[in-house]
Amino acid sequence: FKLLDYACGTGTITKALSEHCTRVIGIDVSQGMVGAYNTTASNQGLSEDEVHAYVGDLIDPKVEKPEQFQGEEFWEFDLAVVGLGFHHFEDVGLAARRLGERLKRGGVLVVLDFLPHGDVHGHDHSHGGGHSHGHGHGGHGHGHGHGEAAKEDAGKGKEAEKEETKVTETVVHMGFSKEAVQKLFEQAGVGLEFGYKVLGKGVVIGPEEKRMKREVFIARGVKA
Repeated sequence: FKLLDYACGTGTITKALSEHCTRVIGIDVSQGMVGAYNTTASNQGLSEDEVHAYVGDLIDPKVEKPEQFQGEEFWEFDLAVVGLGFHHFEDVGLAARRLGERLKRGGVLVVLDFLPHGDVHGHDHSHGGGHSHGHGHGGHGHGHGHGEAAKEDAGKGKEAEKEETKVTETVVHMGFSKEAVQKLFEQAGVGLEFGYKVLGKGVVIGPEEKRMKREVFIARGVKA
């Protein structure tokens, strides 16, 4: 069973799911996050063939087929998961399509992210599926101390900490409604058996002086 943990950060999703997988590949744009991810994996005695992350970007609109990810190990995934990374992606439609391409037929795309909410800067100018055009900085950073994961990763050193400070600046979308996500999945060819569920009590994010509560959903769809 093969998992793609995209925008993997320091590996919270991988930690939760790796025992069910024979192979896990993480991809992230941040060198610091990938370094922390791979250090954790090797400290747990996992080989690179079992769990390994790479620095890279599958969803750059200017690069349709990134050369470093053309090897067979980067295709035919059973499951691709984006854990609290989608709201940083400039073009979520492109992201869903590119991730869908990496799945085998019958493979599942899972997205955990925030329900629609006000803007990070305290003034709400969301529209449509809840996305804002105001604060995109291109690319996709993420991490920003999400709930329990932040505590777990507190010991990961200054490098990851610096990354987390930067990422709040890269929020492009102010959450996603069920309808918006379903449309994205369908257009990306991963809309079969679509499901969307609001999880628990939400999470608290942000630095201490700017704590924000966010409700989190999980959505899934199967590749046709």
